[in-house]
Amino acid sequence: MEWFISRSRRKQDKKPNGNAKKGAGSLSQSSQKAAKKTIPVDLGVCGSLDDNMLDMLTRLPQGMDSNEWLATHMLALFDHVNSLCGSVAELCTPVSCPVMSYPGVSKAYWIDDKGKRLQYPAMQYIDCVMSFCEKSRKNELLFPTKHGNSFSSELEVHCKRTTKLLWHCIGHLYTNHWDQMAVLNLRPQVAVVLAHMLRIAKEYSLMEGKDLSTMSHTVNLVRNAQLRQNGGNASSTDSSSSSDRHTRVPSSKSGSWGGHPTPAMLMSKPVAQTC
Repeated sequence: MEWFISRSRRKQDKKPNGNAKKGAGSLSQSSQKAAKKTIPVDLGVCGSLDDNMLDMLTRLPQGMDSNEWLATHMLALFDHVNSLCGSVAELCTPVSCPVMSYPGVSKAYWIDDKGKRLQYPAMQYIDCVMSFCEKSRKNELLFPTKHGNSFSSELEVHCKRTTKLLWHCIGHLYTNHWDQMAVLNLRPQVAVVLAHMLRIAKEYSLMEGKDLSTMSHTVNLVRNAQLRQNGGNASSTDSSSSSDRHTRVPSSKSGSWGGHPTPAMLMSKPVAQTC
């Protein structure tokens, strides 16, 4: 209502009134500029989820079966990673990404059902991961959907492998496609999915050793930088210049694509892909 009244007054000020017109006009322009400076930028959902909120979202609710809670989060992580990888499907090619790489590993091998190590381009490796996850989701023993069916005793072992493979996929987005994520405005989504994956991995001991340490370090890089960019609360260690030097996200990554996505790529809908 105040905005409507002030707008009506400005219309009246447009009538010839000598110096009063100029004074009112300059005052109106200066007030508008001051208002623009004071209006805070709205945070997106992914950019506004702090660590406390993530803890609340991943903590096992009272009365909820632990396997049911784990399965729910694993399926959600699969869908999110699949969508993010699908957003750069046209850019992750055998030419740009001839091998699969992610933080801490420059060349990863796909291990098939027979235990054979296969070197695939990154997108083919990701396709194999998504096919594995899609096949697992339809397995009634691992993820029962019918009333009365119980979870398999192998669920936790299976989720450990699934988490590791999904980490490879989303980690590849950071090492090789971080610039594209910025162009597509998907860095906050990648950051929150990584943080979600780390919470579940710690809660259920799905990862350990070097893999867990590398994932935690990557989350600190992308998560803290995103919180600082959006004006959120970063950790207290980020206040020092030395810590900021280790946690800031590089402006560019070596070997990453430097153009703009095609309209077809922007309009494409990510789906589960097969090998």
